[in-house]
Amino acid sequence: MRIFAPACLFLLFAAAPAAAVPLRQVISDCGSDGKAYCEGVGYGAPMQACLARNKKKLTPACRAIIDRLEKGEEVEIFG
Repeated sequence: MRIFAPACLFLLFAAAPAAAVPLRQVISDCGSDGKAYCEGVGYGAPMQACLARNKKKLTPACRAIIDRLEKGEEVEIFG
């Protein structure tokens, strides 16, 4: 039974969903930066790439979002 418990914990953590950034947070934290530095580039990946290129100019809140996305988190649309 002792061997079984750690295996169950591993499966629990392995099955846990990856962290995600809610879309509403992206909009609230990066909306003004997107308008200021990335007007007309489009949404999704083009916007993320543009914000990443302008990272030093972003507000601290938006920079934190871009950091999370660059580390592999995804934007959660329905959350």
